[in-house]
Amino acid sequence: MSVPIFSIKKEGVYTSIQDQGRYGYQSKGVPVSGAIDRYACLIANHLVQNSEEQACLEVTFGGTELIAEKDHRIVICGADLDAKLNGEVAPLWKTFVIQKGDTLKFGGPINGTRAYVAVEGGFDVPSYLGSYSVYERGGLGEKVSKSDSIYVKEESYTLVKRGVVEQYLPSYEKEIEVGVIPSHHHQDLFEEDSYAAFFETEYQVAGGDRMGIQLKNDHKLRFKNRGDILSEPTTFGTIQVPSSGNPIILMADSQTTGGYATIGTVATADLWKVAQLPPGGKVSFKEVSLDEAVERHKEQQELLKWI
Repeated sequence: MSVPIFSIKKEGVYTSIQDQGRYGYQSKGVPVSGAIDRYACLIANHLVQNSEEQACLEVTFGGTELIAEKDHRIVICGADLDAKLNGEVAPLWKTFVIQKGDTLKFGGPINGTRAYVAVEGGFDVPSYLGSYSVYERGGLGEKVSKSDSIYVKEESYTLVKRGVVEQYLPSYEKEIEVGVIPSHHHQDLFEEDSYAAFFETEYQVAGGDRMGIQLKNDHKLRFKNRGDILSEPTTFGTIQVPSSGNPIILMADSQTTGGYATIGTVATADLWKVAQLPPGGKVSFKEVSLDEAVERHKEQQELLKWI
């Protein structure tokens, strides 16, 4: 039976319900959405023994404060947002039991930018087009707001403790390197030396949200003629280059088509690194083949069996 598990005392910067994404509707213009760091969301559900499609609470940058409405087993994965349980440091990457009346507060980023809360049995939240993921711009749900109540599907819970051993913990760095599968535009639209320089320079995060991460540096990508193209499909990880020459990495809530030239797509296995990169963080790119990117994703998925 569904029962309340959290009431929201403070909503924070941006907190929403997200799962692994909404598929099958891109042709209708509906983004996939879902957790920006899908790897952390997967691990969180795995630790409380939920199925992969269950939703997590995605907490961005912190400021969120939750009041427990019942005793239950939960876990926090992803970024260290200075989570405190009744004023004491809350466990990360390890399950623990909250008790009715407890306060769970996320202060702000210490390491990474997005944390994921999973509860045993899964959150009982509305489904939109086959997914629990909130996509506010499209009218599919709303972010968490003050005074909201969040429900859990199952009233019962276990006391089994599970966690991730240190050697398997993701490391959220402020300077990262990610693999990029080259776009079919790279030879036709970009100047050769400019394209080469893209993989030899470091970019800084200038800003962004769930739609995309804006990058900047002194090297502006140059086009042979112009960078505008007929609109074509885009996806989570597509790197668009507008006329400014500064790349944009599209994220979970990105549009399904775009009219900017693309220089490549971030390998799926590296998207979690981009998801946790703070403002001012730096990213460099390494060219990888499609086969290599697929193999790395398979290896990452296999790792879940050992966590």
